[in-house]
Amino acid sequence: MKCMGVDLGRRRIGLALGESRSRMAWPLKTVRVDGDPFFALDEIAKIADENEVQFVAVGLPLNMDGSVGASAKSAMRWKKAFAKRVSCRVEMSDERLTTAGAHRELESFGMRAKSHMKVVDQLSAVIILQSAMEKEEGKRSAERGE
Repeated sequence: MKCMGVDLGRRRIGLALGESRSRMAWPLKTVRVDGDPFFALDEIAKIADENEVQFVAVGLPLNMDGSVGASAKSAMRWKKAFAKRVSCRVEMSDERLTTAGAHRELESFGMRAKSHMKVVDQLSAVIILQSAMEKEEGKRSAERGE
């Protein structure tokens, strides 16, 4: 099944594509939004449609203690508006520390911090999507009694 990960931000939205069978995900694109991620709803819905996506994982930026703050509430509103524009399943996926993890990954590849901004949102979307696909696989395994 084709999947897409979405890392919402106020300036940029990172997108990743993946395949649930292999649980592999890869960076796709960064969409500039300059202040309001809701402006990109139609563009991202079009990208999902063009890529025949059947499942979308939208990052949920919970507070470190797991509580829901302003950013998480905004992400939930975005997910609800996005779900009305696509015919696939759209779920929220905990994204705590994904950006920090993406920065660490890029540093391990030898990239300087200045270069990170070009790809960090896409890599965060990859992490969000991989986490969501692993969670989905865990649910399927539990249903099969494995």
